[in-house]
Amino acid sequence: MIFRQLYEPDSSTYTYLFGCRDTGRAVLIDPVLETVERDLSALQELDLTLSHTLDTHIHADHVTSACRLRSLTGCKVAYPEMDGLPCADLGVSEANPLREGSLTFQPLFTPGHTDTHHSYLIDLSGSLRVFTGDALLIDGCGRTDFQDGDAASLYL
Repeated sequence: MIFRQLYEPDSSTYTYLFGCRDTGRAVLIDPVLETVERDLSALQELDLTLSHTLDTHIHADHVTSACRLRSLTGCKVAYPEMDGLPCADLGVSEANPLREGSLTFQPLFTPGHTDTHHSYLIDLSGSLRVFTGDALLIDGCGRTDFQDGDAASLYL
């Protein structure tokens, strides 16, 4: 498994790149429109083909690059199924994880930051990790004043 954490300083946004060594295919979690070229360069440098973008939620503080990356690479756009987005190619849910080669992105419904927020549980070389998007941050949690966010739900 190949893993890279990518940072966009203007919106303080993290994007995560996961690559499957077996298939040469990759997934980007929470890609940002302003960093499309950076992300494409990282994929090229690692000799990976983008198979999916996967967002944790609909973002109010930045624009996802999911549709732009789909137009440039032919990748599929994956979102939490409950968002019902017409631009999504694939809806994920706790019952419907995203799989790419040896990687499984297990959605966990984690409302609070937004009412449909999902985190993703991933087995990284025998160690389980949860990628929480904007629900859990260093020294705090995400805002709850976007898209029906709810602080009480976030802290449950």
